[in-house]
Amino acid sequence: MTERCISAVIPVRNQPDTLDILLGSLIRQVLPEGWVHEVICVDNASTDHTPEVIASHTGVIGMREELLGPSIARNTGVAASKGELIFFIDSDANVTGDDFLARVIALAEGFGEFAFFGGPIVLPPEQVPNPIAFADHMACWSSWGAMRHDGASDFQPTACVMQRKWFDKVGGYRTDIRVLEDWDVQMRVSECRLAEGGEKLPAYFVRSIPVTHSARSSLSRTIKHSWYWGLPSREAWLRPGPDQFIYLETPVLRWAYLPYLFWARLKAPLRCGWRVSRKRALLSLPFLAITVLVWTIAVIVGKGQPEGDRYAPV
Repeated sequence: MTERCISAVIPVRNQPDTLDILLGSLIRQVLPEGWVHEVICVDNASTDHTPEVIASHTGVIGMREELLGPSIARNTGVAASKGELIFFIDSDANVTGDDFLARVIALAEGFGEFAFFGGPIVLPPEQVPNPIAFADHMACWSSWGAMRHDGASDFQPTACVMQRKWFDKVGGYRTDIRVLEDWDVQMRVSECRLAEGGEKLPAYFVRSIPVTHSARSSLSRTIKHSWYWGLPSREAWLRPGPDQFIYLETPVLRWAYLPYLFWARLKAPLRCGWRVSRKRALLSLPFLAITVLVWTIAVIVGKGQPEGDRYAPV
């Protein structure tokens, strides 16, 4: 019987410590009968000891990509893979349990045809007591928290599962955008059958496959990260539609709308943090407010996809 394969694809640049933990977790995965897995790690021109970490894990397929960008690295990894299912995960995240991929496979077989699916993004337990890390996590991942219910999904960052045939059909990740490249490919995969008269492919959020994601534990790192993500966000929001912030096209009005935009961005992570722990939400509130304010200002002053190494500051 021919074995079926799921490929884990990880782009990495200068994150040896979290990568070491992730690779160990993926190598230990126990899969159902008839399935195998491969772990493909694409070192995106790291300048530290990340290559040595990759080489230290027997069974990991290590690759080197000199052209910078997580999209480029992911496309390189997929091109070298053989899986019918592709599991994308960031190098600062980690799976939960040695049966994580077995749960993913069971879900994929149950869904049939799908665009993508993923689960909650949670804070590693050791970082929960840190109010800055708690604030950083809520600001980034509150929409994908453990309290969200199973159902349809319109975006799954950090870790998601896709079917290889649909990923190949749309040509993989675009390499000309720095942020929201994962949202872009997921939307194109979802809609890839529409031009041929087919239906939109479904996408799912599933609580049973959470991943952990390391948060920034210093305020300076959190501010730098918020600024990075805010700068190109205005361009993403200027698409036509009743739910878009069209007023940001008018320079005079941008600063007038700062209080509204600040509150619109703050209330979701604040509400999520309150539901998780009222005490921790209160302790982290000053740091959360600073983080969101920096992001809001960056949205107002920023435009387009800034140049750089295309990796978010860590």
